[in-house]
Amino acid sequence: MSSSLVNMDLLVNRSLGQRKAVCPHPECAAGVCMQLRDRRQVHPNPSLNLVIQTDGLAVYEELWSCDLCSRGTIELVGYDGVSLLQVDEAREAWRRQVWPEPLPRELSPDVPEMVRTLFTEASRAENAGGFRLAGVGYRAAVEEICKDQGATKYTLHDKIEELAARGLPQEVVDAMNEARVVGNDSVHQNLEYAADEIADLAEIIEEAAEILYVEPAKRKRMADARKARSQAAKTPK
Repeated sequence: MSSSLVNMDLLVNRSLGQRKAVCPHPECAAGVCMQLRDRRQVHPNPSLNLVIQTDGLAVYEELWSCDLCSRGTIELVGYDGVSLLQVDEAREAWRRQVWPEPLPRELSPDVPEMVRTLFTEASRAENAGGFRLAGVGYRAAVEEICKDQGATKYTLHDKIEELAARGLPQEVVDAMNEARVVGNDSVHQNLEYAADEIADLAEIIEEAAEILYVEPAKRKRMADARKARSQAAKTPK
């Protein structure tokens, strides 16, 4: 092993850290403290053929365990500035969960099916590290929202402006425009946004869907329930 690489004998089978996180195992899914149980370097490593984008970083496989359920979670992490004895001080560039397989993001059943399908497919691409494809997919979900809301203009920009002119909340307009820009950059400029930027975009779309579909649906269900109770009270027994 080259002296420029981390000596893995110093890292294997040592508890090197802990963090607060939500356990990714559905049976647990609790906010817990997780312990780092094992860490090994997997790139650069000529004996392994990793199909991942490394950006010239040192890539490690880390095993974390949940303090509540004791189940393990395996993640790949890209570190920048790794030295022989200071991997814990190195800058973390990205982190990707590989086991258990991350569940895709899903929108509420109150959201139209086509919007939900596009959003979930984009999330699968995000989980796989295909951030350009995820950006395109999230943009497609926004365009479908615009169509569902009755926009008829040709470009997505014009569709969003059309809905804005009808009184669409500014926070939703801003969210849609962010998704539009990311999608356009992904398709036309071959620009790949970072994992946290794509995650933020997904959360923005979730917030927009909450405002446009979930909250109105909740209010309607509550109104229908009140109406039913009122009618039941007036019905002779």
